[in-house]
Amino acid sequence: MEQPEKNIPVPVNTIDSVPAKLLYGVDFNGVLQFDYAVRIPVMRDIYDALDETEESTGSSTGGKSDIYYRLALLQRTITKLGDIPPEDITTELLMNELLEEDYSILDAAQTDAKKKRRELRSAAEPSGK
Repeated sequence: MEQPEKNIPVPVNTIDSVPAKLLYGVDFNGVLQFDYAVRIPVMRDIYDALDETEESTGSSTGGKSDIYYRLALLQRTITKLGDIPPEDITTELLMNELLEEDYSILDAAQTDAKKKRRELRSAAEPSGK
């Protein structure tokens, strides 16, 4: 008798993109955008954000560079920001229009998505068995 497969794949995109609303919104062409979704950053996002930060600020260390890096990384992981076309969601847009409280909301949403992904591990059998 065949055993049912225990390691059933879970569609990652169901937990990696967390939709919600910002508190203050991002102004785009005179219209505040509140709806957003973010995904978990991967190593490519980190690498590219560091590269952009070094190009823009001349460094990847220090206060200004740290803020720029955080926004460059966030920009790469926003999958929806109201009705803003994806190509218009830039680090500069976030730098100029995102309030600190809304940044904290987006950062917390990524943390929540990571927790949800980690919870799947306890429900799944370890890889390679």
